[in-house]
Amino acid sequence: MSNFSKLERGAARFLARFPLVKNVAKYAYSRLAYLKSKKPYRYRSFAVPRCCFVGGESSFFGYYDKSPASSSGNWMVYSTAFSTKELPRPGEPVSLMVFLRNSDKPSFGIDVRAYNWQQGARAHWLDDDLFIFNDFDYYLNSYVARVYSCAEKKELKRFRLPVQDSFGTDFFLSINYRRLLSLRPDYGYRNLPPLTDGELRSLDEDGIWFVDFETGSYKLLTSLSQACDLKPAAEFDLSLHKINHVMISPSGEKYIFIHRYLNKGRRFDRLVLGDIKTGELQLISDYGMVSHCFWVDDDTVIGYMRGPGYKDGYWVVDICEKIFSRFADGVLDKYGDGHPHVVGDWFVTDTYPDKARMQHLLLCNWKTGEVRKLGEFFHGFEYDGETRCDLHPRLSPDGKTVFFDSVFSGKRQLYSMELPT
Repeated sequence: MSNFSKLERGAARFLARFPLVKNVAKYAYSRLAYLKSKKPYRYRSFAVPRCCFVGGESSFFGYYDKSPASSSGNWMVYSTAFSTKELPRPGEPVSLMVFLRNSDKPSFGIDVRAYNWQQGARAHWLDDDLFIFNDFDYYLNSYVARVYSCAEKKELKRFRLPVQDSFGTDFFLSINYRRLLSLRPDYGYRNLPPLTDGELRSLDEDGIWFVDFETGSYKLLTSLSQACDLKPAAEFDLSLHKINHVMISPSGEKYIFIHRYLNKGRRFDRLVLGDIKTGELQLISDYGMVSHCFWVDDDTVIGYMRGPGYKDGYWVVDICEKIFSRFADGVLDKYGDGHPHVVGDWFVTDTYPDKARMQHLLLCNWKTGEVRKLGEFFHGFEYDGETRCDLHPRLSPDGKTVFFDSVFSGKRQLYSMELPT
């Protein structure tokens, strides 16, 4: 919400109690604000963004927590699709394309039928050769995870559960994408129907699964009922619950996730820490709002969330001591929510469209508090709701390149820019 005043942000927070009213008010106000604030350019940045895909289709990668570049930077993986102004269609696949870096022609492509516009098919690298992604298996009538080799240009493994996050070729964690379809379709898949009300209220056998990479065996590591047992609230019994945004720590020993519950249309968030070996859980944040997080190191998380004093902003959290520190004394507060991706001392993040419909791309040093503006990019009204296009910036593994999705050209595309030295 860059360049929105404290009064405007306060009004938005108040209207969050009345979701239908908020949506109508937001629709009308955003269009009036744009007429007064629009700019005479579609983008402005420190360097010309390079479109990664040369062709007539739309292109995109997925979420902010993964990079489309492999660890060495030799390979790239991302998706091409039909118009992403429309909702995903389970009968029409997107193409997962694999490129040698800086090549205009793909080495090979894979049709994928389990995807959404926010996270794609959760494609990400396991090592410099192998990558994993989700798909729909018509024979099993279920979502699966598939592993491909760039060198062999073929599938090497297939798992009976879909991936949410992985730890190399040791293990991965899985969640219920049908529950996401029911409660937050932006992140679910449409190949199977939503859960019934009875299934949604069954919490003992749903949550986070641990999947062994070598054997393919799996077990329920964390149930939704276990998450609810952490400082239970009176309204839990009347709420619908889900788990999303599972992220494994750099050492592979811990994981964080958002426990989100909905009560009478209102959303409440809690940040939870889990132990991979034992499944033991700890409640890290219970201030009502957790948006986007990223591991800085094995003991530290940075994220946009509500913290002590019920202040919204970027917080650096010591998860061992549960100590919250505001990033750079709130220097990013004026920009609002964003998606941080960390490499070393630096992270990139973005903003939602401001009054001029510009999304801002920022480079920040989480240790020193330095903030550099990399650019701003136009986001038209025709992309909205599930079809919106957040920048979702990601750094290359060496920290020298930023990748982001944008619709400033009128079409969703994956772009890259080399960062200033």
